[in-house]
Amino acid sequence: MDGSVRLAVDLGTTHTVAVVRRGGQEPRALLFDGTPLLSSGVFVDAEGGLHTGRDGTRLGGASPERFEPHPKRRVDEGTVLLGEHEVPVEQLLAASLRRVADEARTAGVSPAGGTVLTCPADWGQPRRNVLRAAAWRAGLGQVTLLDEPIAAATYCVQVLGQQVPPGGCLGVFDFGGGTFDVAVVRREPAGLRVLATGGLDDLGGLDVDSALVAHLGQLVAVRDPELWRRLEQPADGEQRRERQAFWSEVRAAKEMLSRSSTAPVHVPGRVEPMHLTRDELERVGGPLVARAVDETRRVLQRAGVEPAQLAGLLLVGGSSRMPLVASRLHARLGVAPSVPEQPELPVAYGALVYAMAAAAATGPVTGTAGGAAFPVSGPFGSPAGPYPVSSPFPVGVVSAPIPASPAPVFPASAPPGGGPGMMAPPRPPMGPPVVRPAPRRRRPVRRAVFAGVVFVLVGALVAGVVQGGRWLRRTIDGAGDGLGSGLQFGQPGGTAAGGKGELVTAAAVPLSQPGAAAVAVSGQDVVVAAVGSGFTEVKALPSGGGEARWTTRVPVEPEGVKLTAVGDLIVVDGDNSATDGGDDVRAVLAAAGGKLLWRNVWEGRVDVAYLGTDVVVDVDDSFDGHQLLRVDLRTGRQKWKRVPGSEQTLTIDDHRVEPVRQWVGVKGGVLPGVDGVLYDALTAGTDSVVELEEGEGTGAVVNAVTGKPRSTGPLPLRDDFWTVFGGQVVGVQNEAVGKARDVLAGYKLSGFGLAWSMPLPAGQEVERVKPCGQFLVCAAIEAGEQSRVVAVDVRSGEEAWKAPVESGDDAGWYVTAAGLVLGEATFAAVTEGSVLAPDGKVLWPLPDGASVEAVHGGRMALRAAGLKGTDVAWQVFVADAGDGKATRAVEVGADPPEQLALAGDVLGVVTKDRRVLVLRVQSVE
Repeated sequence: MDGSVRLAVDLGTTHTVAVVRRGGQEPRALLFDGTPLLSSGVFVDAEGGLHTGRDGTRLGGASPERFEPHPKRRVDEGTVLLGEHEVPVEQLLAASLRRVADEARTAGVSPAGGTVLTCPADWGQPRRNVLRAAAWRAGLGQVTLLDEPIAAATYCVQVLGQQVPPGGCLGVFDFGGGTFDVAVVRREPAGLRVLATGGLDDLGGLDVDSALVAHLGQLVAVRDPELWRRLEQPADGEQRRERQAFWSEVRAAKEMLSRSSTAPVHVPGRVEPMHLTRDELERVGGPLVARAVDETRRVLQRAGVEPAQLAGLLLVGGSSRMPLVASRLHARLGVAPSVPEQPELPVAYGALVYAMAAAAATGPVTGTAGGAAFPVSGPFGSPAGPYPVSSPFPVGVVSAPIPASPAPVFPASAPPGGGPGMMAPPRPPMGPPVVRPAPRRRRPVRRAVFAGVVFVLVGALVAGVVQGGRWLRRTIDGAGDGLGSGLQFGQPGGTAAGGKGELVTAAAVPLSQPGAAAVAVSGQDVVVAAVGSGFTEVKALPSGGGEARWTTRVPVEPEGVKLTAVGDLIVVDGDNSATDGGDDVRAVLAAAGGKLLWRNVWEGRVDVAYLGTDVVVDVDDSFDGHQLLRVDLRTGRQKWKRVPGSEQTLTIDDHRVEPVRQWVGVKGGVLPGVDGVLYDALTAGTDSVVELEEGEGTGAVVNAVTGKPRSTGPLPLRDDFWTVFGGQVVGVQNEAVGKARDVLAGYKLSGFGLAWSMPLPAGQEVERVKPCGQFLVCAAIEAGEQSRVVAVDVRSGEEAWKAPVESGDDAGWYVTAAGLVLGEATFAAVTEGSVLAPDGKVLWPLPDGASVEAVHGGRMALRAAGLKGTDVAWQVFVADAGDGKATRAVEVGADPPEQLALAGDVLGVVTKDRRVLVLRVQSVE
């Protein structure tokens, strides 16, 4: 965008907000009918005229069949039937935007050609094009689109002054009137980037209103059933106005409860008001807020960001002002949210700030030539302004913007489009509840609502040990031994878990540097890395005890570090290295003596498979697009490079390259482990990898030796959950083929012909796809009470077995040489699970309260908590997957260990109190 940017618009589901800039003045919010919140609803009269804002809402109360309260939700529908008129969706959106443009001109600001318009981050080009077309109809000209989380994050940094270091992340929690959205945004050298998004299309402030109306309606019905019948099912215009007035009263009371402990609710037809308390609001709205908080946790998990790693959590959207929202987020995530005084405004305001900074980076900012000096609302932070924010905004340059997609050219006007459309019934208070379309794919939400008071009482006793809320739920449910935690209450010295085998401590060495640390096992050594000032120190500690075999200082200073043993090499990966301008880096050492072989920037690269001491790497480069490389890890030299035709943007779950996975024992390469410690015992085929281009609907089998394609062809799979195993590419069919349902399908590796398909019932979603048996691929399916993991025999496409799970989104598994470790794997480690035989039968359950932190070969390393007298003690032990025999548990401190790494008989542990433990398995019993 050039320097003439003058207007930013947040076209929301329920309300639209606009911020203008005139000349060198501070940005100001536009007012509509005396408020910065313009209702996004549109009313169509008998002549086809469109009415917006307060007028449209009032008219809609009398004729709800002519009113669309949430046009943004209808973006995929083409046209909407309102009364006898079929109205194009872009025309409904344009009505609100035209109102904004008119108000901007009244305020002396010409918006044409100088407008930035926000939209959801996960909107694709078709929806963005509808928005651009609506802007053109409204007289805004060609607008620049900006993702809503980027705008909100800019507001958080520039207005609220949140400090976000390079590589740091912000959470954006957008709880609006009609929908809930959440995103994780990372600050990168090239600008702000959305790492992951999520949300719930069926959750917003209106749902809280609806729950409160139902709650109060029960009380009204007891005293006056006829009155409640009129309010619930109005029969004429007068009763509809009464219904609308009641909903308005409930909404006003809800907002008042953000400031006081009780609020009156005037019920039409009753003289005395009812009273709503904050306790009632929290009891009624608590489960709805819990859904939003749970979805936030899921998005953080998909982004690979722990809550404690967030630099800030910004709450936006009008419903975020409920105190319950911030308190639940703080209690669940341990992060204190930032709540602006007027949470409806940050997205629009941040969008203008972002666009101004972008203009400043490319040329001088120019004001609007001419124009009358008509007043608008006061500047943000001004005492005269009706909606101040926490602090005034100092204009400055933020990170360089992410380039927006080029805007298509639309005609200045277009006649209303034609195809048939169906109108969803309008939402209360205008009519009965709406059946909402779900244009955006969302992660399912688990139905867990925890008992807060009990949590506090129990947490005070055991300091929140053993999976927090999960420990509590098992305690409340009375699972297992009545405690459900795996903790032992008794005399000091009691163990929490483990067997009778021997796990001896060969060494306990303090970390020598204060920064991030990681551990790996290479042969008979435990290799540990610790970040210092300007370097990372790496040591090899013998599992037999004694002094370090070698110590090396690698000239990188990352925020996070990971170690991987590949043959006779040690791979050191660092995130956001201060010595490399914030880039990710890789260094490789010789395992024998610690010699640094090479180091280089390793940005946007994902290891696909280790073939000997070579690695096949998928590169997602923001400047050069996608690449596929084979690199010699011994020298760092590139052996070949393949550049595919597509440059499709990938989100956190998506991946475009898969190794050919082989069953346990088949000769081949090594597959990367999750977090470098959780390994499937499968091997990687050494002659091929597979590329998938979802946007093109094509695939390619690539020669892993030469980088040349062996074959290409149509491959209609989504790129989030898919795998290559048993001579097939198995995944979920894309929307063009699967249409409105998830269809799990296998395509032959040779030629990509369809081998089998398994359609799921409508509404059920595949959340993970991985091999799980010699001829089996498993899929985690989210289906509410029917959530399950299904094993499919790729030879026939038939279901081999299934295992129920609480949530398909959280289910995960790892293949060992002796059995399948299956359980909840929200953050990679497995909890609350079992080890399964090839036929899906349970061989043995994981110890209650224990989690599998590392898997290698046929063994697992677990951690668990126990009590020594009244003190919490964390312990680790090693178990064989096949029979569950285990070593005794070794105590590692009062806090859970930070990382475990296992290979063969050697276990390395990084403890919370900054020690490295070198442990050796002597026996398992």
